[in-house]
Amino acid sequence: MLTSRLYVITNRNLCKPKSIVSVVSEILDAGVKTIQLREKDLNDTDLLRIALPISQLCQNYDAYLFINSNVQIAIDVGAAGLHLPDNDISVQEVREKTQNELMVACSTHGILTAKKRETEGADFLTYSPIYRTRSKPTYNVSVGLENLEKLVHHVNIPVFALGGITPDRVEDCISVGASGVAVMSGIVSPTDSALRAKAYLENLL
Repeated sequence: MLTSRLYVITNRNLCKPKSIVSVVSEILDAGVKTIQLREKDLNDTDLLRIALPISQLCQNYDAYLFINSNVQIAIDVGAAGLHLPDNDISVQEVREKTQNELMVACSTHGILTAKKRETEGADFLTYSPIYRTRSKPTYNVSVGLENLEKLVHHVNIPVFALGGITPDRVEDCISVGASGVAVMSGIVSPTDSALRAKAYLENLL
């Protein structure tokens, strides 16, 4: 069962000129315990090339690694879990393919999908976008804290608030029932990634 309250989502393009492996090492050293490797544009060969060292880092730091969508890569690198987009395969399919050995997280953008994923057996959800976010400019409308609170009360599994979450917004998300926060651009950076991560962790104490 996931105990971490900070879920860091990778984007290697935000790290340049540093490598994503280097940045993940820095934020794990800062105390982050859960990483989602979300490099959706990579083919299996290139994804495996970065997933292997990141998986080893996570094992060294006793941290959880989730792989976005790719069941086989998650199995091959010994990841703790798989993260499914809201329109991806069912949780049951993942359970069958992995002999129920992986945790399964799911993205959701509304209550109906959240309840569906809970019924399928998801371990936890990310709900977005709570606030406007520069990492997904196509989302013109944020769902806000009121909808976050509604969704949290419609399911009985942990919900991580995602989208535009800054350190000073963490407390607001937790106060309406979120179990934690998921962050990409607020942490993943070529500079100060460790300090950024610590700022979130301090607000999650």
